Amino acid sequence: GALPRQPSGALSPQGPSSPHGALRRTVQGLLNKACPENVAAVAEKIGAVRVADAQDLGTVIELIMQKALAEPHYCETYADLVFALKFAFPEFPPRDGGRPVTFKSALLNACQGEFESLVANLQPGEAESEPRFAEDEALRRKLRKDRVLANMKFIGHLFLRQLLSGKVDG
Repeated sequence: GALPRQPSGALSPQGPSSPHGALRRTVQGLLNKACPENVAAVAEKIGAVRVADAQDLGTVIELIMQKALAEPHYCETYADLVFALKFAFPEFPPRDGGRPVTFKSALLNACQGEFESLVANLQPGEAESEPRFAEDEALRRKLRKDRVLANMKFIGHLFLRQLLSGKVDG
């Protein structure tokens, strides 16, 4: 099923008319057209989008991940898209004197963040254990499980394309 659409720029602190809001709309529009048959063309268009800083890079990766998790039957297509984009964007100066922000490092951080948030959200809350919420909780549990499985599938496809390594720092 389709998820309700966020208004353009809704997640952008600068609003829909800002450069960041425009980046979100452009990339989201291109992702909506992605399918196995045209993934190379979509990757080329996304790769041509101006990514001005590490925040923009994170936004591109976040949008791809959201799409891959919302459409697990296309996980392989989105992993192919990520693979095609791995050299498309520049490296950005490090934040806080650390390592430079690369596409691969931003991807790894996004995958790790998603995985950690999913693990944290697997624990039922107090209200969810009450009998009157059992049906709602069953649906929430199924949605969380589906998202965890989609995330694992997407990470597996990224691993197969050598975009993520087997070594995990934790």
